[in-house]
Amino acid sequence: MSEASLESKLIAEGIGVFALTFIGAGSIIMGGDLMTVALAHGIVLSIVVTATMNVSGGHINPAVTISMMAVKKMDNETGMKYIVAQLVGGLIAGGALFALVEHSGFDFAGLADGLGTPAPGAGLGAAGVIMIEFFLTFLLLFAIWGTAVDPRAPAIGGWGIGMMVAVDIMMGGPLTGAAMNPARYLGTAAFAGESFLADSWMYIIGTVAGALACSFLYHNMIMAPEDEDAKLEDHDA
Repeated sequence: MSEASLESKLIAEGIGVFALTFIGAGSIIMGGDLMTVALAHGIVLSIVVTATMNVSGGHINPAVTISMMAVKKMDNETGMKYIVAQLVGGLIAGGALFALVEHSGFDFAGLADGLGTPAPGAGLGAAGVIMIEFFLTFLLLFAIWGTAVDPRAPAIGGWGIGMMVAVDIMMGGPLTGAAMNPARYLGTAAFAGESFLADSWMYIIGTVAGALACSFLYHNMIMAPEDEDAKLEDHDA
């Protein structure tokens, strides 16, 4: 099977983040409760990761891409192009949701404040946001490595990854909004007002740090060297 072109990979990543942002944030805008929002994010991510994993690797998240660059599973130039495509996908979704809220004529009854952008819970400071996002993203990356990157992973597509996002939101949603993804956050924050953009640094630091910590740990301490060598030999063959 021939490898997908870089253009195909970038389009796949952009569509994946668009779907996650449009459906995930849209479920919040439509007034979904915590369970509904968690499942909306988890199920749509499961689907798009499964749909893109054999095209682009199914990153759908700049924090994932950065961590794969850090452990040398992706070259920096390609990784940066992935990140741009992911951010563009999120911004298109945010713009579409903004247009829906502003021009559709549908009565959202105040539910669209913030356009579904994750936000800190009452009384939670910057350190708390960073810590929670760190651990939520760490667990997300653990699911990614254990079900998709590790050659010993079971063949379950993106469903383990999506379900980790769902349970992360069930726990972390009331605390930080459980972003776990800079492109998902910035996609709607760009249209939600200055206060959301002002908070973006906390979500970027927390998610990227969590992704890096898990990727270094799994790559160096959990991934079996003989399995990694076997995977590389199979790829070279």
